[in-house]
Amino acid sequence: MEQVNATQAARQLSDLLNRVSSQGVSFELTRGGRRIARLVPAPSPKALKVSELNDLFARLPRLGDETEAFEREIADAQSALVLDRDPWQD
Repeated sequence: MEQVNATQAARQLSDLLNRVSSQGVSFELTRGGRRIARLVPAPSPKALKVSELNDLFARLPRLGDETEAFEREIADAQSALVLDRDPWQD
C-alpha cells in the first residue's frame, strides 16, 4: 500500500481516485508522518440473482390501505382521458 501525505493527496485527488478505480491501488494517507486514513477501492456490489427477487420484494415495506383508493383514482383518470385520434394510425 502506497503512502501519500495529506497535502499530496489534496493536490492529486483526481489522479489517486482514478488509480484506485481503474487499477485497484490502495493508499494510506499520512499527516505529520502518522497514518490518518486509507483510500481503498469500494467493494463490488453483491450481484442479485433473478431467483432472489421474490424474497427481496417480500421484504419491502407494505403500502397502507390508501393504495386501493389510489389505484381507483388512476383508473378513473385513465377512463376520463380521451384521445383526439389514435397516434398509431394515420
